[in-house]
Amino acid sequence: MTSPADLRRAHFLSQFDLATRTGLEIGPFDRPIFSRADFPNILYADVKDTAELRRLARASPTRTEADVVPVDFVLLDKQLDEVVPQQSLDFVFCAHVLEHVPDLVAVLNSVEAILRPGGLFLIVYPDRHYTYDIDRPATSLAQFRDRHTRRISRPDPETVEEHFLNHRKVMVGRLWQGLPDSKGPRVFTPEQARNRADTARTSYIDVHCNVLNAREFGNVIKALRDDGLTGFEIADIDPTRAPLNEFYVALKKPGAKAAVRPVNQLAERSRRILERTRRVLGRARRSLGLL
Repeated sequence: MTSPADLRRAHFLSQFDLATRTGLEIGPFDRPIFSRADFPNILYADVKDTAELRRLARASPTRTEADVVPVDFVLLDKQLDEVVPQQSLDFVFCAHVLEHVPDLVAVLNSVEAILRPGGLFLIVYPDRHYTYDIDRPATSLAQFRDRHTRRISRPDPETVEEHFLNHRKVMVGRLWQGLPDSKGPRVFTPEQARNRADTARTSYIDVHCNVLNAREFGNVIKALRDDGLTGFEIADIDPTRAPLNEFYVALKKPGAKAAVRPVNQLAERSRRILERTRRVLGRARRSLGLL
């Protein structure tokens, strides 16, 4: 069954003419957004190789080994531009990846390097107001600059402690309704958060390093561009909408015209996707009591 998130993503991506373009999806595991059946020129990148991902899928009750995609570029601890040829791609896509990276500026620069002029960086990003980051403040511009200046390669202890100290379960549907019981208790004790921070001094602890909403994300990109820390321009930002917890971003590398779908194709494709989106969102809202 198609979910509201699937339809929102499809509607956002439909404005770009990507079907025959050369693109890269980061971290698809067994659930790629861009399948080779529909996008024959899509490539896949992951920090692990195909064999390891298949092993992980076999061991997980929520994964399907047969659906694991073949990894074309194994990153390990390297940046994309260290393993992917420069200016070889028309677009790069990632979903719920950038919030985890310790040095966002380095990743932006790496993606920009492998895109052709006019290429697109297409991003699905969790909104801090509708995830377990709900109690955390927005990551500041000073933090982004500092992390890049220090060239950190793993989350620093302060970020790890903040992540676990403020981590609490949220009920997204109830949040959208404005109900007082939409947030559960915090999951970790202060002592547990400190212990994980201590571990982070010598080991990689996976956390949300970069917590933002759509407006804050846009402001960060603009500020980094003004400071010469990225060349990306904002092509589009589609903000978070009920009943979801994510927003959608298209960043454009300066240069040639971006791969935007011709208006006549866009109108028809968008109309069909929007109709399906409205039907699914309508059912979701009714089930949540939003209508």
